[in-house]
Amino acid sequence: MRKLVTALLMTLAAPAAAEFTTDNPARIDMVVWRGCEEACEGFRRFFSDRDLPVEVNVIDVAKDKSILRDIRDQLNASPPDLAVTWGTSVTTGILGKREEFGTGSALGQTPALFMIVADPVRSDVVESYEKSGRDMITGVRNRVPEETQIALLKSYFAPKRIGVINDPTESNSALNTEVLTNLGPNGGFEVIALEYSLNEENKADPAEIPRLMAELRAQGADAVYVGSSSFNLENRDAFTAAAIDQGLPVFTAYAQMVQDSDALMAVANAYANVGKLAAAQARKILLDGANPAEMPIASLDRFSVFINADTAAALDLYPPIQLINIAEVVKED
Repeated sequence: MRKLVTALLMTLAAPAAAEFTTDNPARIDMVVWRGCEEACEGFRRFFSDRDLPVEVNVIDVAKDKSILRDIRDQLNASPPDLAVTWGTSVTTGILGKREEFGTGSALGQTPALFMIVADPVRSDVVESYEKSGRDMITGVRNRVPEETQIALLKSYFAPKRIGVINDPTESNSALNTEVLTNLGPNGGFEVIALEYSLNEENKADPAEIPRLMAELRAQGADAVYVGSSSFNLENRDAFTAAAIDQGLPVFTAYAQMVQDSDALMAVANAYANVGKLAAAQARKILLDGANPAEMPIASLDRFSVFINADTAAALDLYPPIQLINIAEVVKED
């Protein structure tokens, strides 16, 4: 009898799923950093492919942090049924950090879900991956753990000095470099970290890439790593070309840098799949009545390895057979 009463009380306390229909769809406002890319499209397709009563409105900040506060005010003035944030800068700008808001959020009682945040724990967005520690917030993980990335990198090529080049305005890049540096002593490598200088508009200049890549080579780097950097991803052609000019292989957590540019190897989750995973979490909140605070930070079960055969040939650095057996080998036509 006691168990029955307890179960009944828990059922009564659980949030009820909203009654959304085609004529009255749930409204999701998704704030993105640089347009609706693969993760955003994957998120939207999840609902359209299933004819679910959900409307996704994309708000693009176009890499301008200065407008995040205004967008936050707009969301508070006209709250959506769910706010979705893309990227570390957008997430911290819209939802705020635990240090400032504790268990709350800058969006008050509006449920929120983040994605494409490289390290939500170290970025102070959530308490842990088991629970967010915040009343209305959950999210998804997209980053393959750095330990896994480095282990696979070393199965291909064991660098002694790994170079990174960071945009100083990207906090996620600094956090990723810190993690990489801490892995160095046990991994048998050290990290050489350089930064782009900023112009009068507080932006990095891609024209600096060749100079900084040459500086990495001069300091003894024998490989370059891009773990978390929107700037380097956006300028991937210039970045990987400069690396090849210096005879440096680029290892990365971004599949795009291998698939449509000239990085050597990526250990990554496809952004489209990250978007679908985030949408599945959004569905639980909006249509199933799940409480964001009680949801773990979800992650994909599998990751992929990508190798660029053309780059391997250009650098005369061919992958071992055990990697070829598990990798998607990319070669330009």
